[in-house]
Amino acid sequence: MLPAYKPNDYVVCLKTKKIKANDVIIMQTDDLGKVVKRVKSISGNSLTILGDNKSYHSPIYDATHKLDTVIGKVLFKLF
Repeated sequence: MLPAYKPNDYVVCLKTKKIKANDVIIMQTDDLGKVVKRVKSISGNSLTILGDNKSYHSPIYDATHKLDTVIGKVLFKLF
């Protein structure tokens, strides 16, 4: 999620299921563990995600993810 979020940044998140497109979320993945990503779209109980770094592509961007993998919505980053 560079440049907005860097490794080891602290973020404050709210545990909620009220997620919409363009929200930044923390989600649990099987392969990578907890990740911070931006919601691209939501359809029913599934969502697609993307990162802010346009020069990097991750295979998780190509998959749909269940809404219940979302841990919370990022409210802000602590400095």
